[in-house]
Amino acid sequence: MSLVYRSILLGLVGTVLFFSACRNNTGKQVAQQHGDTSHVAVDTLSPKINALTTRINTNAADADAYWNRGKLEVLQKILAPALADFTQAVKIDSTKDSYYNSLADLDFIMGHTREAKAAFEKCVSLNPTNTEALLKLGEIYFYVKKYKEAMDLSDKALKVNNHLAKAYFMKGLVFLEIHDTAKAISSMQTATEQNSSYFDAYIQLGLIYSRKGDVHAIDYFNSALNIDPRSAEPYYDKGMFYQQGQDYPKALDAYNQLLVVDSNYKFAHYNIGYIDYLQNNFSDAIKHFSRAIQTDSSYTMAYFARGNCYEQIKEFREAADDYAHAMTQKPDSKEFKDAYNGVRAKIHK
Repeated sequence: MSLVYRSILLGLVGTVLFFSACRNNTGKQVAQQHGDTSHVAVDTLSPKINALTTRINTNAADADAYWNRGKLEVLQKILAPALADFTQAVKIDSTKDSYYNSLADLDFIMGHTREAKAAFEKCVSLNPTNTEALLKLGEIYFYVKKYKEAMDLSDKALKVNNHLAKAYFMKGLVFLEIHDTAKAISSMQTATEQNSSYFDAYIQLGLIYSRKGDVHAIDYFNSALNIDPRSAEPYYDKGMFYQQGQDYPKALDAYNQLLVVDSNYKFAHYNIGYIDYLQNNFSDAIKHFSRAIQTDSSYTMAYFARGNCYEQIKEFREAADDYAHAMTQKPDSKEFKDAYNGVRAKIHK
Protein backbone atom coordinates (compact mmCIF):
# COMPACT_ATOMS: atom_id res chain seq x y z
CA MET A 1 0.00 0.00 0.00
CA SER A 2 1.36 3.40 -0.92
CA LEU A 3 2.08 6.07 1.63
CA VAL A 4 -0.81 8.13 0.33
CA TYR A 5 -3.55 5.67 1.08
CA ARG A 6 -2.50 5.11 4.64
CA SER A 7 -4.17 8.44 5.36
CA ILE A 8 -7.71 9.76 5.26
CA LEU A 9 -8.22 12.35 2.55
CA LEU A 10 -9.86 15.65 3.41
CA GLY A 11 -12.40 14.13 5.78
CA LEU A 12 -14.51 12.86 2.90
CA VAL A 13 -13.18 9.32 3.06
CA GLY A 14 -13.85 9.33 6.77
CA THR A 15 -17.46 10.06 5.97
CA VAL A 16 -17.55 7.21 3.50
CA LEU A 17 -16.17 4.81 6.08
CA PHE A 18 -18.62 6.06 8.67
CA PHE A 19 -21.59 5.34 6.45
CA SER A 20 -20.37 2.12 4.88
CA ALA A 21 -21.75 0.00 7.70
CA CYS A 22 -25.16 1.58 7.56
CA ARG A 23 -25.94 1.31 3.86
CA ASN A 24 -27.53 -2.11 4.16
CA ASN A 25 -29.79 -0.89 6.94
CA THR A 26 -31.38 1.85 4.86
CA GLY A 27 -34.35 -0.25 3.83
CA LYS A 28 -35.07 -1.22 7.43
CA GLN A 29 -35.23 2.36 8.57
CA VAL A 30 -37.35 3.76 5.75
CA ALA A 31 -40.51 2.12 4.52
CA GLN A 32 -40.90 4.15 1.33
CA GLN A 33 -39.21 6.70 -0.89
CA HIS A 34 -40.21 10.34 -0.84
CA GLY A 35 -42.98 9.90 -3.35
CA ASP A 36 -45.13 9.36 -0.25
CA THR A 37 -43.96 11.56 2.62
CA SER A 38 -46.05 9.64 5.11
CA HIS A 39 -43.01 7.37 5.57
CA VAL A 40 -41.73 9.68 8.33
CA ALA A 41 -42.47 7.93 11.57
CA VAL A 42 -42.34 9.69 14.92
CA ASP A 43 -40.87 6.65 16.65
CA THR A 44 -37.85 6.35 14.34
CA LEU A 45 -37.04 9.79 12.96
CA SER A 46 -36.46 13.11 14.59
CA PRO A 47 -39.23 15.64 15.13
CA LYS A 48 -37.26 18.07 12.97
CA ILE A 49 -37.60 15.73 9.98
CA ASN A 50 -41.31 15.42 10.62
CA ALA A 51 -41.63 19.20 10.79
CA LEU A 52 -39.84 19.55 7.44
CA THR A 53 -42.10 16.92 5.92
CA THR A 54 -45.10 18.98 7.02
CA ARG A 55 -43.54 21.98 5.25
CA ILE A 56 -43.08 19.92 2.09
CA ASN A 57 -46.64 18.62 2.23
CA THR A 58 -47.81 22.20 2.47
CA ASN A 59 -45.49 23.49 -0.27
CA ALA A 60 -43.98 20.90 -2.58
CA ALA A 61 -41.80 23.60 -4.16
CA ASP A 62 -39.91 24.35 -0.92
CA ALA A 63 -36.38 23.47 -2.04
CA ASP A 64 -34.84 24.53 1.25
CA ALA A 65 -37.09 22.13 3.15
CA TYR A 66 -35.96 19.22 0.96
CA TRP A 67 -32.32 20.20 1.42
CA ASN A 68 -32.59 20.50 5.20
CA ARG A 69 -34.50 17.25 5.48
CA GLY A 70 -31.84 15.54 3.41
CA LYS A 71 -29.10 16.78 5.73
CA LEU A 72 -30.96 15.45 8.75
CA GLU A 73 -31.51 12.11 7.05
CA VAL A 74 -27.79 11.85 6.36
CA LEU A 75 -27.22 12.31 10.08
CA GLN A 76 -29.81 9.60 10.67
CA LYS A 77 -27.90 7.37 8.21
CA ILE A 78 -30.91 7.16 5.89
CA LEU A 79 -29.08 7.67 2.65
CA ALA A 80 -31.45 6.79 -0.19
CA PRO A 81 -34.21 9.21 0.92
CA ALA A 82 -31.55 11.86 1.61
CA LEU A 83 -30.31 11.48 -1.96
CA ALA A 84 -33.87 11.84 -3.23
CA ASP A 85 -34.30 15.01 -1.16
CA PHE A 86 -31.07 16.60 -2.39
CA THR A 87 -31.97 15.68 -5.97
CA GLN A 88 -35.39 17.28 -5.57
CA ALA A 89 -33.87 20.41 -4.05
CA VAL A 90 -31.63 21.01 -7.07
CA LYS A 91 -34.53 20.30 -9.44
CA ILE A 92 -36.58 23.00 -7.75
CA ASP A 93 -33.74 25.49 -7.41
CA SER A 94 -30.64 24.91 -9.53
CA THR A 95 -28.93 28.13 -8.42
CA LYS A 96 -27.76 27.08 -4.95
CA ASP A 97 -24.22 25.76 -4.78
CA SER A 98 -24.87 24.48 -1.25
CA TYR A 99 -27.53 22.11 -2.62
CA TYR A 100 -25.13 20.70 -5.20
CA ASN A 101 -22.39 20.38 -2.59
CA SER A 102 -24.62 18.22 -0.39
CA LEU A 103 -25.77 16.16 -3.38
CA ALA A 104 -22.18 15.61 -4.50
CA ASP A 105 -21.04 14.57 -1.04
CA LEU A 106 -23.80 11.99 -0.76
CA ASP A 107 -23.27 10.67 -4.29
CA PHE A 108 -19.62 10.17 -3.40
CA ILE A 109 -20.53 8.39 -0.18
CA MET A 110 -22.86 6.05 -2.05
CA GLY A 111 -20.25 5.26 -4.68
CA HIS A 112 -21.78 7.34 -7.47
CA THR A 113 -18.45 8.86 -8.45
CA ARG A 114 -19.51 10.13 -11.86
CA GLU A 115 -22.60 11.82 -10.44
CA ALA A 116 -20.55 13.28 -7.58
CA LYS A 117 -18.06 14.75 -10.05
CA ALA A 118 -20.85 16.33 -12.08
CA ALA A 119 -22.48 17.80 -8.98
CA PHE A 120 -19.20 19.24 -7.66
CA GLU A 121 -18.51 20.75 -11.09
CA LYS A 122 -21.95 22.37 -11.07
CA CYS A 123 -21.31 23.62 -7.55
CA VAL A 124 -18.02 25.20 -8.60
CA SER A 125 -19.58 26.74 -11.69
CA LEU A 126 -22.20 28.40 -9.49
CA ASN A 127 -19.66 29.53 -6.91
CA PRO A 128 -16.01 29.45 -8.02
CA THR A 129 -14.95 30.47 -4.50
CA ASN A 130 -16.49 27.40 -2.84
CA THR A 131 -13.22 25.95 -1.57
CA GLU A 132 -14.86 22.87 -0.08
CA ALA A 133 -16.23 21.87 -3.48
CA LEU A 134 -12.96 22.70 -5.22
CA LEU A 135 -11.01 20.44 -2.88
CA LYS A 136 -13.48 17.57 -3.03
CA LEU A 137 -13.56 17.74 -6.80
CA GLY A 138 -9.78 17.68 -6.67
CA GLU A 139 -9.98 14.60 -4.52
CA ILE A 140 -12.07 12.80 -7.11
CA TYR A 141 -9.49 13.64 -9.75
CA PHE A 142 -6.80 12.39 -7.39
CA TYR A 143 -8.54 9.03 -7.02
CA VAL A 144 -8.56 8.53 -10.79
CA LYS A 145 -4.90 9.56 -10.97
CA LYS A 146 -5.49 12.84 -12.78
CA TYR A 147 -2.91 14.60 -10.68
CA LYS A 148 -2.60 17.78 -12.72
CA GLU A 149 -6.33 18.45 -12.35
CA ALA A 150 -6.17 17.70 -8.61
CA MET A 151 -3.23 20.09 -8.23
CA ASP A 152 -4.94 22.82 -10.26
CA LEU A 153 -8.07 22.64 -8.11
CA SER A 154 -5.99 22.83 -4.93
CA ASP A 155 -4.25 25.91 -6.28
CA LYS A 156 -7.61 27.48 -7.14
CA ALA A 157 -8.77 26.90 -3.57
CA LEU A 158 -5.59 28.50 -2.25
CA LYS A 159 -6.16 31.56 -4.41
CA VAL A 160 -9.44 32.00 -2.52
CA ASN A 161 -7.85 31.29 0.88
CA ASN A 162 -4.11 30.73 1.14
CA HIS A 163 -4.43 29.32 4.66
CA LEU A 164 -6.31 26.15 3.67
CA ALA A 165 -4.43 23.28 5.31
CA LYS A 166 -6.43 20.72 3.33
CA ALA A 167 -5.29 22.23 0.06
CA TYR A 168 -1.63 21.96 1.05
CA PHE A 169 -2.27 18.41 2.21
CA MET A 170 -3.79 17.51 -1.17
CA LYS A 171 -0.80 19.05 -2.96
CA GLY A 172 1.46 16.97 -0.74
CA LEU A 173 -0.38 13.79 -1.73
CA VAL A 174 -0.04 14.65 -5.40
CA PHE A 175 3.68 15.30 -5.00
CA LEU A 176 4.02 11.92 -3.29
CA GLU A 177 2.31 10.20 -6.19
CA ILE A 178 4.58 11.85 -8.76
CA HIS A 179 7.61 11.04 -6.59
CA ASP A 180 8.63 14.58 -5.71
CA THR A 181 9.45 13.91 -2.07
CA ALA A 182 10.95 17.30 -1.31
CA LYS A 183 7.85 19.16 -2.43
CA ALA A 184 5.63 16.63 -0.68
CA ILE A 185 7.43 17.32 2.59
CA SER A 186 7.19 21.06 2.06
CA SER A 187 3.45 20.90 1.35
CA MET A 188 2.73 18.63 4.32
CA GLN A 189 4.74 20.87 6.62
CA THR A 190 2.80 23.89 5.38
CA ALA A 191 -0.41 22.00 6.13
CA THR A 192 0.71 21.54 9.73
CA GLU A 193 1.71 25.20 9.94
CA GLN A 194 -1.78 26.21 8.88
CA ASN A 195 -3.39 23.66 11.17
CA SER A 196 -1.22 22.45 14.02
CA SER A 197 -3.72 19.67 14.77
CA TYR A 198 -3.61 18.12 11.30
CA PHE A 199 -3.21 14.48 12.34
CA ASP A 200 -3.04 13.02 8.83
CA ALA A 201 -0.36 15.45 7.72
CA TYR A 202 1.87 14.44 10.64
CA ILE A 203 1.31 10.78 9.77
CA GLN A 204 2.25 11.36 6.15
CA LEU A 205 5.40 13.24 7.16
CA GLY A 206 6.30 10.41 9.50
CA LEU A 207 5.84 7.85 6.76
CA ILE A 208 7.96 9.85 4.33
CA TYR A 209 10.80 10.12 6.81
CA SER A 210 10.39 6.45 7.75
CA ARG A 211 10.96 5.48 4.17
CA LYS A 212 14.18 7.51 4.27
CA GLY A 213 15.21 5.82 7.53
CA ASP A 214 15.30 9.23 9.18
CA VAL A 215 14.65 9.34 12.93
CA HIS A 216 12.64 12.56 12.47
CA ALA A 217 9.81 10.18 11.58
CA ILE A 218 9.37 9.49 15.28
CA ASP A 219 8.90 13.19 16.00
CA TYR A 220 6.05 13.35 13.51
CA PHE A 221 4.41 10.19 14.82
CA ASN A 222 4.66 11.59 18.35
CA SER A 223 3.05 14.82 17.15
CA ALA A 224 0.17 12.74 15.79
CA LEU A 225 -0.11 10.96 19.14
CA ASN A 226 -0.25 14.29 20.94
CA ILE A 227 -3.29 15.11 18.82
CA ASP A 228 -4.97 11.72 19.23
CA PRO A 229 -3.43 9.54 21.95
CA ARG A 230 -6.03 6.83 21.34
CA SER A 231 -5.08 6.29 17.71
CA ALA A 232 -3.37 2.99 16.95
CA GLU A 233 -1.74 4.12 13.72
CA PRO A 234 1.10 6.26 15.11
CA TYR A 235 2.11 3.50 17.52
CA TYR A 236 2.12 0.97 14.69
CA ASP A 237 4.11 3.28 12.44
CA LYS A 238 6.64 3.87 15.23
CA GLY A 239 6.93 0.15 15.73
CA MET A 240 7.54 -0.43 12.04
CA PHE A 241 10.20 2.28 11.93
CA TYR A 242 12.11 0.69 14.80
CA GLN A 243 11.56 -2.84 13.50
CA GLN A 244 12.92 -1.98 10.08
CA GLY A 245 15.93 -0.45 11.81
CA GLN A 246 16.30 -3.65 13.88
CA ASP A 247 15.81 -1.75 17.14
CA TYR A 248 13.59 -4.50 18.46
CA PRO A 249 13.20 -3.34 22.09
CA LYS A 250 11.79 0.00 20.95
CA ALA A 251 9.65 -1.71 18.32
CA LEU A 252 8.18 -4.03 20.96
CA ASP A 253 7.56 -1.08 23.26
CA ALA A 254 5.61 0.71 20.52
CA TYR A 255 3.56 -2.37 19.66
CA ASN A 256 2.76 -3.05 23.30
CA GLN A 257 1.62 0.56 23.73
CA LEU A 258 -0.58 0.06 20.69
CA LEU A 259 -2.15 -3.03 22.22
CA VAL A 260 -3.16 -0.97 25.25
CA VAL A 261 -5.13 1.20 22.84
CA ASP A 262 -6.44 -1.69 20.74
CA SER A 263 -5.84 -5.16 22.11
CA ASN A 264 -7.08 -6.77 18.89
CA TYR A 265 -4.74 -5.03 16.47
CA LYS A 266 -3.69 -8.10 14.50
CA PHE A 267 -0.63 -6.57 12.84
CA ALA A 268 0.86 -5.63 16.19
CA HIS A 269 0.42 -9.20 17.45
CA TYR A 270 1.92 -10.54 14.24
CA ASN A 271 4.93 -8.23 14.36
CA ILE A 272 5.61 -9.01 18.02
CA GLY A 273 5.44 -12.68 17.08
CA TYR A 274 7.83 -12.08 14.20
CA ILE A 275 10.35 -10.37 16.46
CA ASP A 276 10.05 -13.22 18.97
CA TYR A 277 10.67 -15.65 16.10
CA LEU A 278 13.82 -13.80 15.06
CA GLN A 279 15.06 -14.05 18.65
CA ASN A 280 14.25 -17.78 18.81
CA ASN A 281 11.48 -17.19 21.37
CA PHE A 282 9.24 -19.63 19.56
CA SER A 283 6.73 -20.28 22.34
CA ASP A 284 6.10 -16.56 22.79
CA ALA A 285 5.90 -16.12 19.04
CA ILE A 286 3.25 -18.84 18.83
CA LYS A 287 1.15 -17.00 21.43
CA HIS A 288 1.19 -13.79 19.42
CA PHE A 289 0.57 -15.44 16.06
CA SER A 290 -2.33 -17.27 17.72
CA ARG A 291 -3.72 -13.99 18.99
CA ALA A 292 -3.49 -12.53 15.50
CA ILE A 293 -5.41 -15.54 14.18
CA GLN A 294 -8.04 -15.16 16.91
CA THR A 295 -8.55 -11.60 15.72
CA ASP A 296 -8.68 -12.61 12.05
CA SER A 297 -9.23 -16.26 11.25
CA SER A 298 -8.29 -15.63 7.59
CA TYR A 299 -4.86 -14.18 8.42
CA THR A 300 -2.89 -16.48 6.11
CA MET A 301 0.61 -15.33 7.00
CA ALA A 302 -0.08 -15.75 10.71
CA TYR A 303 -0.89 -19.43 10.13
CA PHE A 304 2.25 -19.87 8.07
CA ALA A 305 4.42 -18.08 10.62
CA ARG A 306 2.96 -20.09 13.49
CA GLY A 307 3.61 -23.23 11.48
CA ASN A 308 7.25 -22.20 11.19
CA CYS A 309 7.44 -21.84 14.96
CA TYR A 310 5.88 -25.24 15.56
CA GLU A 311 8.35 -26.76 13.13
CA GLN A 312 11.27 -25.15 14.98
CA ILE A 313 10.19 -26.77 18.25
CA LYS A 314 9.57 -30.09 16.44
CA GLU A 315 5.80 -30.08 16.86
CA PHE A 316 5.43 -31.25 13.30
CA ARG A 317 1.74 -32.18 13.27
CA GLU A 318 0.75 -28.73 14.51
CA ALA A 319 3.06 -27.22 11.90
CA ALA A 320 1.45 -29.32 9.17
CA ASP A 321 -2.02 -28.21 10.27
CA ASP A 322 -1.03 -24.55 10.05
CA TYR A 323 0.69 -24.96 6.68
CA ALA A 324 -2.38 -26.79 5.39
CA HIS A 325 -4.60 -23.97 6.61
CA ALA A 326 -2.41 -21.44 4.85
CA MET A 327 -2.59 -23.53 1.66
CA THR A 328 -6.38 -23.55 1.70
CA GLN A 329 -6.34 -19.76 1.66
CA LYS A 330 -3.54 -19.44 -0.90
CA PRO A 331 -3.43 -22.73 -2.84
CA ASP A 332 -1.03 -21.46 -5.52
CA SER A 333 1.76 -20.67 -3.06
CA LYS A 334 4.81 -22.81 -3.75
CA GLU A 335 6.32 -21.67 -0.46
CA PHE A 336 3.34 -23.01 1.50
CA LYS A 337 3.30 -26.29 -0.41
CA ASP A 338 7.02 -26.86 0.07
CA ALA A 339 6.73 -26.16 3.81
CA TYR A 340 3.79 -28.53 4.13
CA ASN A 341 5.47 -31.34 2.18
CA GLY A 342 8.67 -30.85 4.14
CA VAL A 343 7.04 -31.13 7.53
CA ARG A 344 4.88 -34.09 6.42
CA ALA A 345 8.10 -35.90 5.50
CA LYS A 346 9.40 -35.26 9.04
CA ILE A 347 6.22 -36.71 10.54
CA HIS A 348 6.64 -39.96 8.63
CA LYS A 349 10.29 -40.45 9.50
